[in-house]
Amino acid sequence: MAQAPTEMDLMQCQMNEMVKAALLQMEEAVDDELNRVENMTEDELAKIRAKRIAEMKAKAEKRQEWQNNGHGSLSKITEQKEFFEAAKNSERLICIFTRETNRYGKIMKEHMANLAARHLEARFVWVDAENAPFLTDRLNIYMLPTIVCVKGNKVHKQHNGLDEIDGTGKYTTGMLEYLLHLDEMIEDAPLYDAEIQEEEEELADLDDY
Repeated sequence: MAQAPTEMDLMQCQMNEMVKAALLQMEEAVDDELNRVENMTEDELAKIRAKRIAEMKAKAEKRQEWQNNGHGSLSKITEQKEFFEAAKNSERLICIFTRETNRYGKIMKEHMANLAARHLEARFVWVDAENAPFLTDRLNIYMLPTIVCVKGNKVHKQHNGLDEIDGTGKYTTGMLEYLLHLDEMIEDAPLYDAEIQEEEEELADLDDY
């Protein structure tokens, strides 16, 4: 005599049907898009190509503008007035306040230099707090290193010390990238995503044993 299906079996069947329906909907959407492209005239395709070229050109010009403003690398602010100029010239400015002798600051600068090369949408700078008494007082810098995020020429976020990343100082570039992404200072966090995927794969490999 066959056993009656359990509640778990019924839930699994419902999930399977939902997955099938979603896949069917996606397939229909792809078919519709292919049909739309196939039925386009030469003029319509030319307009799409022209729009795409214009978007690529605008993006390249923006990248060049960022590079002209010092984006793409981690630079040191030597004069306090440079900080205000950088905040004015860049929509998004990420600044580390630290000291030359601060070992946690040195580690953070290495991570930030890596991110600066990957995320041209923000400018990355650092300030030696000992040589910037006006800035440290105005921004209430009381712990080093401190990250000050300036957006639209206004302080948007401020992280004093490492507690919001990892108090031990043993954090990855991806973790710092994710924090800045949450702060809306950089557009995405591919390094963090790759680190999470790698961890998941390692855990899956362990489960296989």
